[in-house]
Amino acid sequence: MINKQLKEYRTYQHFLRSLLTITGCWHIPTKFGKSMYYWSVCVLLLMIIYSMLSLRMIYIARHNIRIMMKYVNFVISGLSTVLKVISFIINRESLINYHRTLNDLFEEELMQNEKISTIIFSSLRTIYTMAYTYFAILVIMMFAYYKSSCICVIHNFLHFHSSTNCTPPISGGFGLFSIDSDNFLYYLRLFYEPGLMTLSSIITCAVDSTFGFYVYQFSSTLRAIISTLMNPLSTEKFSDLLKMCAVKHQKLLQCRNSLEHVYGPIVFWHVVTNAMLICVSIYDFTSLSVFNFRNLSSTVIYAAIKLLQTYMYAWYGTFLTNAGEDFRKGIYFSKWPNSNLDRHIRTNIILMMIQKPMTVNAIFSPIDVIMFINVNI
Repeated sequence: MINKQLKEYRTYQHFLRSLLTITGCWHIPTKFGKSMYYWSVCVLLLMIIYSMLSLRMIYIARHNIRIMMKYVNFVISGLSTVLKVISFIINRESLINYHRTLNDLFEEELMQNEKISTIIFSSLRTIYTMAYTYFAILVIMMFAYYKSSCICVIHNFLHFHSSTNCTPPISGGFGLFSIDSDNFLYYLRLFYEPGLMTLSSIITCAVDSTFGFYVYQFSSTLRAIISTLMNPLSTEKFSDLLKMCAVKHQKLLQCRNSLEHVYGPIVFWHVVTNAMLICVSIYDFTSLSVFNFRNLSSTVIYAAIKLLQTYMYAWYGTFLTNAGEDFRKGIYFSKWPNSNLDRHIRTNIILMMIQKPMTVNAIFSPIDVIMFINVNI
């Protein structure tokens, strides 16, 4: 059973690493060296181009408020990916130290014994199911946008027809170039629009899901440490366990600060913009002139994705906070008050107990379910 769960964990880990590598957000040095850094810069430039083109579409559609609101979604999505890539580039060294410290602590706890492994893997399925579901929803959404255009292009290619009767998947009848012009720019537009949107969606899924992965490693390490402390082996000296617990707690606090530094602005951005986009979706829904399945489904699915994104961050934050509370309770109910400890160790234990819960703040607000509720009120 443990081997199966370990295999699932490695698969989940490899899945996120692949997404981060594709998007240029993988921060650990690889055999490719500086080429990965250059790829990150290229991805950043592509996302800036995507945002600028979407802004241009807003200007073109400025006299049609409903169509303009549609392109506001694309602009905010583009700016979100720009923020994420910039954050990962700027904080690359911090992420490398964070990843190595947290991963080493996690792997150390994982290799102890089967009981600790069971505790560590108890929440794995919930975490990776949420990540895979999020990825699947984004893939379905992309397919819904591209379906008509892709089918049209493939049909015309197989029958040797011109593709000028195909509508680009994002800009539709609007845009920088006329869809009636059978030239290179038109065909380029048929490819760059779905390409940039696909890359934007992968960046979103990779960065959002990686936050959940780090929270899982963080909380599982905390629960493994406290389990070891509350159920010591007969061969282990309790004072040594407490020293080990204090050292690991300090390392985890440093990891928490790094995680907050990287993801705090990202979560704050999503809280603000997702609230705006949900309002835009409501406006779009109420202003529909024709209520058909396509219009209704596209509006509802987009709003649901934004709600899911906000909920994921809020749930991950609550998950980490609960693990921190369990850690403090475990310290309180362990055997340290009746043990023969020196004053220095007792001081460290008391300091750990009076620490605030290990929450991650989104600048002004802790990341928890209450934040999600406030966004939707």
